[in-house]
Amino acid sequence: MKSALSILPIDDGQGASCSSVAVNINEPRPLDGKVSFAGRAAVVTLGCAKNQVDSEVMIGVLRNSGFEIVNDLSRADVAVVNTCGFLESAVKESVDCVLELSELKRSGSLRRLLVAGCMVERYKGDIRKALPEVDSFIALDGLLSVGQAALGADDSLRDILHEGARPYFLYDDTMPRHLASRRHMAYVKISEGCNRPCAFCIIPQIRGEMRSRSVESIVREVQALGAQGVREINLVAQDLTAFGSDRSEKLVELLRRLDAAKAASWIRLLYAYPVGVDDELLSAIVELPSVCDYLDVPLQHASEDVLRAMKRPIGRFGSRRFVEYVRSTAPAIKLRTTFIVGFPGETERDIQDLEKFVSEGHFESVGVFTYSPEPGTTACSMEDQVPEKEKRARRDRVMLAQQKVRVARNQEYIGKRFEVLVEGPHEETDMLLAARSRFQAPEVDGQVLVNDVVEQLGRVEAGHLGTVEITEVSGYDLVGTLVA
Repeated sequence: MKSALSILPIDDGQGASCSSVAVNINEPRPLDGKVSFAGRAAVVTLGCAKNQVDSEVMIGVLRNSGFEIVNDLSRADVAVVNTCGFLESAVKESVDCVLELSELKRSGSLRRLLVAGCMVERYKGDIRKALPEVDSFIALDGLLSVGQAALGADDSLRDILHEGARPYFLYDDTMPRHLASRRHMAYVKISEGCNRPCAFCIIPQIRGEMRSRSVESIVREVQALGAQGVREINLVAQDLTAFGSDRSEKLVELLRRLDAAKAASWIRLLYAYPVGVDDELLSAIVELPSVCDYLDVPLQHASEDVLRAMKRPIGRFGSRRFVEYVRSTAPAIKLRTTFIVGFPGETERDIQDLEKFVSEGHFESVGVFTYSPEPGTTACSMEDQVPEKEKRARRDRVMLAQQKVRVARNQEYIGKRFEVLVEGPHEETDMLLAARSRFQAPEVDGQVLVNDVVEQLGRVEAGHLGTVEITEVSGYDLVGTLVA
């Protein structure tokens, strides 16, 4: 049964179910006997990798509060939905998931339903009335209170304290965290919030101003994760290259410290802003052995007219000059980027410019998204909004341009050898191992399929680092054989 959700952009379309998203953890986590049993809890994570870190903190808090963490929602006494509030479509998915779980509560199998994350922060003035099915809402500053909320503690005082406050919470290595990802890789959030003025983005209003963790805190966390068997560390933030600007520290300093600590075999940089990428950073990426020759920089468009309207960097840090700079300074680095099409005022000439830019083959991987007019952003009230049908057509055009690049690029890898990180049996067949190279980030850049699993099974486990020789191509994926 759906509530009246006038404050949330919900339509009557079919939403994603909670069971369809990658949530919770890989296996049930029993208690260690140090705390009293309080019940069973499941955590559903929606949205980005940064949200996953928040969920893993809440899992740690719940365990410390006496809850056994389970995957099966039908077995849970308490369910926590960690929502995304970045786009209208993400909000709809979050609400649909909450309403689906509310049916478990109505049937009696679920005792308490908690909702956390960006959607709570974005709509915290009205969300209680919109979703009466929910027992407790946890704003971004309240992640550490999830245990008390799960136990049924009154949260009225917390609501008063956080009324109208900007988020200030910053995760660090002293807080409880239990990995919800595969045991051989982890995301590490190095800062929170963003100070950039992008016209399309609501994140600064949700996550607050940029605030960095200390280098020491991050190094300690990565060392602890390495001791647990984590081989790959993916550094994430809303604005990765601004890291340390509020603390007189630098991203390069962090990379050097992490490499010297030898706690992880691979260190990858995700979600960098063009401003802040300089010779020193590019040199560090190439020269430090554990840092992957990989950089994810969302450029958003190629047309300077569109970039100017978006309030994105132009000139020296505009998309074309930025790519030329990276290519001339550090050609070994594989670039990934994302683009937005259908921004207000975008013309046919602009989209042709973007198509040409992509077809030139600068990027190992590209994501393309249609513009979403988000209330509260500058762009939402702009004139010349592009029709949805045209947005989708433009997205398909840019993706086709990148598809041609990717097909040609993959063919160049046949016969080449490089290091891969084995992730385990392929999800569709036990006859293949799934692996990734240094230039393939988790979940977004394809995989290397190892086709000699029958011979290798039993001695190659998830987290194994080996050398693969590429023998063929399968769509966006590479296929190869372990040679070392």
